[in-house]
Amino acid sequence: MPARVSVVIPARDEARHIEACIRSIQAQEVDGGIEIIVADGCSSDSTAEFARAAGAKVVDNPERLTPTALNRGLAAAEGEVLVRFDAHSEMAPGYIAACLRALEEEKSAVNVGGWCEVRGAGPWGRAVGAALASTFGVGNPRLWRAPRAGEGRRDVDTVPFGCFPIAKLRDVGGWRADLVRNQDFELNYRLRSDGGRVVFDPAVRFVYRPRESVSDLWTQYWNFGRWKATVLAGAPRSVRPRQLAPIGLLATIAAAMLPWPTARPARAGVAAYALMLAGVSVKARNWRTLPVLVTMHLAWGTGLVAELCALPSRSKPPNRLSDRPLR
Repeated sequence: MPARVSVVIPARDEARHIEACIRSIQAQEVDGGIEIIVADGCSSDSTAEFARAAGAKVVDNPERLTPTALNRGLAAAEGEVLVRFDAHSEMAPGYIAACLRALEEEKSAVNVGGWCEVRGAGPWGRAVGAALASTFGVGNPRLWRAPRAGEGRRDVDTVPFGCFPIAKLRDVGGWRADLVRNQDFELNYRLRSDGGRVVFDPAVRFVYRPRESVSDLWTQYWNFGRWKATVLAGAPRSVRPRQLAPIGLLATIAAAMLPWPTARPARAGVAAYALMLAGVSVKARNWRTLPVLVTMHLAWGTGLVAELCALPSRSKPPNRLSDRPLR
């Protein structure tokens, strides 16, 4: 008899993390059972072997992209509910049970997710955790820190990973295969546009292992910015003011470097920005938080601007939401 819940994990060269991830899923207590599907992107290490040995079903993902991995997992899933998870993460006890409870109790909910406890292995990873939990981080700090006492569920634009009714996922066509990054945000936008609700539940918690170097962090957020541009070009109504803040920061830095009449207030703005980030670093008791925040903001902003400038020259325009791709 098919399991009730299918957990899909995109993975590529994740031998270091995959076993701990799978063990955390197997420890979940769920009526009806769980199947674990690892979509392996032609790993050069022992990811697939470790996943099979740990009890997961492994499907091939020759495209080596996260959205195609998710769609291959969706195609192979036999459950009623799909939980999208990440090989860099581990489920806290009760994670899936809390997701299922919220899906059942919240009318019109089509995706449920929670908050992330960032556990860095070294000082730079811990700085990433402090930066994400800060109001001056990347937005939605509630997703990156422990909820306040008495905080309840609420409707949000998006959540990390998510738990979905499989029938609904298949109805909207799954994840957009051309979005290497930001595919979760775009999917949630489509789900909400189709009348569904995306619900944040503070009872849902997972552990995330962040990047441990500034260079890896730059690459990660540069790509986030690039693919956010593609999402915004295809769905301009999805934009939020906080997503434009890095562009404002880049414009302010540029104005501060030029001999314009606006240079003086721009320099004051840059100084105020530096003081705010210094305050966050002092509060976090980790000086590395400041360069981590600067890296996140500048990488995301330059990636976004670079891709927005490049989009008009693309031979193929981005898919509109009405295209209903990935059937």
